[in-house]
Amino acid sequence: MKKIAVTQRVSEESSYQERRDALDQRWIDFLLSVGLFPVLIPNHLAFVEAMIEGSGVQGILLTGGNSLCKYGGEAKERDQVEKYLLEWSMKKDLPVLGVCRGMQLVQDFFGNELNPVDGHVGARHELSIVEGRRLSDVLTKLASVNSYHEYGTKVVSGELAACAHSLDGVAMAVEHVSRRVYGVMWHSERESPFVKEEQEVFNYIFK
Repeated sequence: MKKIAVTQRVSEESSYQERRDALDQRWIDFLLSVGLFPVLIPNHLAFVEAMIEGSGVQGILLTGGNSLCKYGGEAKERDQVEKYLLEWSMKKDLPVLGVCRGMQLVQDFFGNELNPVDGHVGARHELSIVEGRRLSDVLTKLASVNSYHEYGTKVVSGELAACAHSLDGVAMAVEHVSRRVYGVMWHSERESPFVKEEQEVFNYIFK
């Protein structure tokens, strides 16, 4: 079973005076359902730098939650860890998938500016697939996807290419033009039951 590094959101629990790393438990069930073994990554850069080389992970999953600090978020430590993991994975030629905030981080890393979008929180969207991308064939199997994001972009440029848009033109999936770096704006772990066609996206990227 392949080990996949999985990032976590930062959650402020003021009643306990604690700043916590947290992950939706559904991610564990989803990843195990596609034969991937999740290795949870704390938002502590020095620790991650020390542990990642010997961790045996074979891919990176950048999960959702927390806006990037550049767009009003307050989890600086998470931004640092995820950017480090993205850079590290590219040096090792390992696959990376950014989900929702994770895709936003990928877009920002490669110079694609994000903007507020309407109608993408708690909604479902049909996808308009861009032909000729590596992800195109697997994405065509998706009837619709969920969405919970406030930021996105209609323009994908530079080292990234759009793989799919919502019908209102917002990029919903991207891939790097040459590296194994991908992003999707929907949450496969929130579907009940899990959607086979979305599981196939993970199989394609990580296996």
